[in-house]
Amino acid sequence: MSLKDEAKTIIESTGIGMTATCDGGVPRCRPMTFRVTEDFKLWSSTYRSSGKVGEFERNPRVEICFTGPGKVHLRVEGTVDLSGGPEKKEKLLEMNPGVRNHFHGGADPKFVHVEVTPSRMRWMPPGFGEYTVLEL
Repeated sequence: MSLKDEAKTIIESTGIGMTATCDGGVPRCRPMTFRVTEDFKLWSSTYRSSGKVGEFERNPRVEICFTGPGKVHLRVEGTVDLSGGPEKKEKLLEMNPGVRNHFHGGADPKFVHVEVTPSRMRWMPPGFGEYTVLEL
């Protein structure tokens, strides 16, 4: 298994990544659920009324930290894009059916599609040590 495949497995098995932003110099961190696309973008969703939407718009750079089985760490740095339309939203609903508990389809005006394009990924096996940079 390649390290990129391992990263995808960690993301999907963990279910939740702690997503860090910086808003006006104040760090913010919240749990978010992600799915990985074929071209290795991370997809999630949120409500239009969520405070993180404004944070992403003001500063689209994020870092997401996943702790996988056995306490493997995966850190993904990237840029958020909120422009996903109904087609991407419907695809996310297929990838993560639980999102249907919150939104009534891709045309739901409350539904914001969150896409993170990774710029850097690092992982560290259990224990103490240095992170290994994964090739994108």
